[in-house]
Amino acid sequence: MFKSDSNRASANSDENSVLILSAAGSVSPVNELNAVNRAALCKSSAVVHVQRNDQLKPEGANRWLIYLVEGSLVLYDGKDEVGTIAAKSKEALQPLFLDKSAYQSAKTHATATVVKFGREQLDILMREQQKNAITVVDVQVTEKDNLIFDSVVEEMKSGKLALASFGETTAKILTSHSQVAGIPQLAEVIQSDPGLALSIVNSANLNDGGIGDSVTSIRGAISRLGVEATQQGIASLLRKNTIVPANEVIERRFRRFIQRTALSTSIVYVLAKSLPDIKAEIASLVALTCDIGELQIITHANKMPELFQEDADLAGVIENLRTILSAWILSAWNFPEEFVHASNVARDWYRNHTGEIGYVDLVTASLLIIQSETPDDQPSSIPSADNLLLARRLVQAGIDLKAPEEIMTQASNRLVSTQSLLKAS
Repeated sequence: MFKSDSNRASANSDENSVLILSAAGSVSPVNELNAVNRAALCKSSAVVHVQRNDQLKPEGANRWLIYLVEGSLVLYDGKDEVGTIAAKSKEALQPLFLDKSAYQSAKTHATATVVKFGREQLDILMREQQKNAITVVDVQVTEKDNLIFDSVVEEMKSGKLALASFGETTAKILTSHSQVAGIPQLAEVIQSDPGLALSIVNSANLNDGGIGDSVTSIRGAISRLGVEATQQGIASLLRKNTIVPANEVIERRFRRFIQRTALSTSIVYVLAKSLPDIKAEIASLVALTCDIGELQIITHANKMPELFQEDADLAGVIENLRTILSAWILSAWNFPEEFVHASNVARDWYRNHTGEIGYVDLVTASLLIIQSETPDDQPSSIPSADNLLLARRLVQAGIDLKAPEEIMTQASNRLVSTQSLLKAS
């Protein structure tokens, strides 16, 4: 494949063994293995020291997953230079030559080091792990993570899980919810508050009248509960669950969560309308509930505000626990599998998608568009859509993430329409 100094891990120095183990814990999908299986995979792995001006090509990539761990590589499409990958970048966490249409070779200007993991052994270990465990999550947690997680666990055990509502939105909903005409408009009002929306849907599922099927849209929840009962539930839930942020850090993050979720939900609705096999109402609820774990983290952080005096303190906990808690809550409340799947997978930016476009793909697309068009002033782990496999799959379905202006316009119009239903008190 290329000229290099390559040695198997079993014959490597301690330094190379550490390099392999470190890579195994960070690169995808190797890092999805538990510690025991990662160690087993590392025994048959190899470190490759790539010399100056050496060229790498994808021959052999069917047998190996190859990752850049030191230095940098220049990428070529034929003779044309198309980009550069640097070690420890987000791109370097994915295998080289995963998408052969993006580039066909890579070359060093100086030196670089790559690690190779056996594809077949990884597949075997992954299948065995999935057979023996429901889910394996390996997260490095902090003391603050543990305090929030324990607080959520205690609330879950009590059976009194509360999803907080934001005061500004609460006032508008309480004024308008009994005045809107018809189920579609009432659904829009409810959707403006993620915690309220999830609680209403959960109430409908608990009062299924023996039907057994979970509702998958807010309109469906209203139909099952009845308009009058829904309106009564709205008032009761908001008065019980509305919180006052205890400091500016928590208020900023709460406001950011509400705004991002509203825009994501609106974008997903717009995208779903262009796909005949996707139901827009279901897609909206998937987007609305996907990050519900973040709302729980904010809610419980508000109980211990002295620990969250800096934006980075709360952001770190959210980054570590958002996915775990979202999936847990949706599963505990018996939401359909596509909802749980979306919460687990939507932020796996580099996943290899080969099937039909699904609800989770639209959620991922919405988050990529938001980051591209209205980026946060805080550091973000969301990458550019450039060279993402999902972005190319969406283009085939008629959705171009590199030209999102019309999508954003339609989504913004939907938000304006919703705001017109919310009359300030």
